[in-house]
Amino acid sequence: MAFSKLIQADLIFEGKITVVKTRYANVAFTKLNGEILAFEDVCTHDGEAISCGKLEGEVITCPRHFAKFSIKTGAVLAKPATQPLKLFKVQWKGNDVEVDLED
Repeated sequence: MAFSKLIQADLIFEGKITVVKTRYANVAFTKLNGEILAFEDVCTHDGEAISCGKLEGEVITCPRHFAKFSIKTGAVLAKPATQPLKLFKVQWKGNDVEVDLED
């Protein structure tokens, strides 16, 4: 695993999505019950930026074709998507949030 510092924890809010662009992927961050989650900012159905969709609890809905995913497990909850959302491992050191982009 190779963790990279991408964002400060105080820039990530409960129920809101913040996107950080890297050369590997656009990484979307949010907090859910105080836990920081990170996932790739792309709908696996058509490549749309999923961060523009609606986030309700742990479910995010793609704004284009309304595919739904769990941001905790990556599981597809509603078609037309059939592939899970890519999640990233996160570690939190002080105010620094680090993500494993190689996983």
